[in-house]
Amino acid sequence: MIRIGTHAARNYVRIAFETPAARVDDAAGLLVAHGALGCAVGGDHRTAHRQATLELQAYFERLSGPRLAAIRRALAAAGMLARPGRAPRRQPITDPGWATAWMDRFEPLKVGRRLLIVAPWHSNIATPRRRLVINPGQAFGTGHHPTTYGALRTIEGLCAERHFERALDVGTGSGVLAIAMRLMGVGQVTALDADPLALDNARENAALNSLGGTIRFAATPLARLSRRFDLISANILSSTLIAMARTLTRLLARGGRLVLGGILNREAAAVVRGYRPRLRCLGLRRDRGWSTLVLAR
Repeated sequence: MIRIGTHAARNYVRIAFETPAARVDDAAGLLVAHGALGCAVGGDHRTAHRQATLELQAYFERLSGPRLAAIRRALAAAGMLARPGRAPRRQPITDPGWATAWMDRFEPLKVGRRLLIVAPWHSNIATPRRRLVINPGQAFGTGHHPTTYGALRTIEGLCAERHFERALDVGTGSGVLAIAMRLMGVGQVTALDADPLALDNARENAALNSLGGTIRFAATPLARLSRRFDLISANILSSTLIAMARTLTRLLARGGRLVLGGILNREAAAVVRGYRPRLRCLGLRRDRGWSTLVLAR
């Protein structure tokens, strides 16, 4: 099993994708980045290495139709679906026991010099770091995946260098990046997501960090925003980031910083090209096969 787990309730959704065998690991990483509790290769493992395509099963606590559609588009754009026109199989399942066991293994995670990500049952842990409390039961991002970890480290570094007054987090998921921005001193934070379940989870997590009401969570389409932000984060996928290039560039204030994550290492150059010549790349960090970019005017 390829997985980065989170605690989940007893009922799940299992989605089965047909994936080229050579891309199955990348596809699993992409699915976890999009909130999968875990992934497993279906079928007979003794013959899997001889097959051109494999069934990759992804487990979610909850998965709305729009989010599944977005995941499917992202997999197809990255060449990770063997038959892009075929809908994945969806099946409700009951927890066989392994998922709830993850709750005992969700240990506090140090991020950079200042943050400690903890689950609610560890929120009273003694630490000189700033505690960032995330309920891992919703599977929208906890900081443990390298895409989120890289974005958090990058945001921490930027906030240590200067003060940002207005920030925007695009595709906020659990709200972990938006919450981190507020904890690190950003004045006003707006966080967007098209999935109402993600927004509910993000608001819950903001409340767990005593930030309820201080972050504006909304489903507003990105294209409808008009004000500019001096810090923008978008931890999504390279194909989506490239499609958003003009809009994100328009929303970035002069002298601002744009943090892009959810990018496989081999896709980083293509994302940078998608933002040139309007923006320039100031930095790139790599974490376990994934890249985080910092762009500026």
